[in-house]
Amino acid sequence: MLASNPTTRPAEDSLRPRWLLLEPYYGGSHRYLTDALIERLPVDFELLSMPPRKWKWRMRGAALHFARQLQAREEELQDKGPFAGLFVTSLMDVAALRGLLPASLRGVPVVVYCHENQLRYPVQVEDKRDYHYAWTNLQSLMAADRIRWNSAYNRDSFLEELPKFLRRLPDARPRGLVGSIKERSKVLPVPLDLGSAHEAKTRAERRRGQQRRGPCRLVWNHRWEHDKGPRVFFKALRQLVDQEVDFEVAVLGQAFQRQPIVFDQARDWLGSRVVRWGFVESREEYLDVLAESDFVVSTALHEFQGLAVLEAAACGAIPLVPDALAYPEIWPEELLYERGGLATALRQRISHLDSWRQRTYSSVAEAFDWDAQLLAWHDLFYAKS
Repeated sequence: MLASNPTTRPAEDSLRPRWLLLEPYYGGSHRYLTDALIERLPVDFELLSMPPRKWKWRMRGAALHFARQLQAREEELQDKGPFAGLFVTSLMDVAALRGLLPASLRGVPVVVYCHENQLRYPVQVEDKRDYHYAWTNLQSLMAADRIRWNSAYNRDSFLEELPKFLRRLPDARPRGLVGSIKERSKVLPVPLDLGSAHEAKTRAERRRGQQRRGPCRLVWNHRWEHDKGPRVFFKALRQLVDQEVDFEVAVLGQAFQRQPIVFDQARDWLGSRVVRWGFVESREEYLDVLAESDFVVSTALHEFQGLAVLEAAACGAIPLVPDALAYPEIWPEELLYERGGLATALRQRISHLDSWRQRTYSSVAEAFDWDAQLLAWHDLFYAKS
C-alpha cells in the first residue's frame, strides 16, 4: 500500500520536513499510529505499508520488499526532494533494509519505533521460541539512529533480557550493546484520540443518569489469542458463577480463524450473563459498550502499553489489570491484582460496587491523549529529540 499526505499545505510549507514511513504490519496499533501521524503532524510523509498478515514473514521479508519498491521509484522520489528521515516499526529488519536501500537513501537517519519486543513476547511453548526474531530486533536497534519505545516496560524488559540472550552465543559476544541502545532510546507512548471516548461517556451518563445501577458489568476487550490470557479471565468468571456472584459480561475484540477453544466453551456456560460477544464493527457502538461497563479487565500475558484499557478508562470503565508488564507504570496500585488473584479481586470489587461506582480514572488516560503528546511527537520529526 502506498499513501502520502493530502496536498493542502499550511503557510509554513517550506519548513515541513519530508519523511519516509515504512510499516510492515499495517493493522492494530501499528495502523492506528501510522494513520494518526499522517493526519495530525505537519510533516510530509511518504507511506509504504503491507497488510497485517503473518508477522514473522514480515520480519523476514519486509526489508527486501520495501527496498525493491524504493529502487523502482528512486528517481521519482528524488525529484520530490530529500528525506529528513526514515520512520519504521519494530517488525522491520532495519539492518537488512539499510543494506538493501538505494544508494540515495542509505545515509538517511532512521528512527525505530518499538510497539513490542521479541525478548519478552510470550510463546505457547518455550522451547519453540525462535530467537532469530529477537536477534532481528537487536540488529535493528543497533542500525537505528534513534529509538522510541511505547513504554518504559518495553524498553527496560528488552534491556534486562539482552545480556542473558547474548550469553546464548557460543563466542564473539558483543559488549556495550545495552549502553548503546539506552543512549539512543526514549519513551514515547502511542497517543490516543479520546474525543469519541468522552462522547461515549457522556451518552452513557445521559441514558442512565450519573449513578450506575444494576448488576456489575465487566468488559474484556482484547484480541482473541492466547497472549491476551483469555483462559485466566474465564477461569475467574467460572469461579464467580460457581459462587453465585451477580455480574454481567461483555467479551469484545478481534477474533481469527483459529482462536482458543475456551471462548466457545465459556459462551455456553456464561449464558444470560453475556450482554455482548465478539467484534463490534461500529466504533461508536464499541465505545458505548465500554462506557456502560463498570470494570475493564486485562489478563494479558504481555502488554507493552495497553491501549484497549486506556480507551475503556476514558469511557468511564475502571481498570483491573495485572501487577506486571506495562501496567504498574500507568495505573495506581489499587487497580492492580496479583497473578492468580483475579477472582478474588473481582469478588472484592463487586461486593463494594457502590463505592467503586463513585470513582473514575479517566484522568489517567488523559495523559495519553494527542493533546498531551503532540509536542513530543512533533519534536521527534523536527529533529529536536
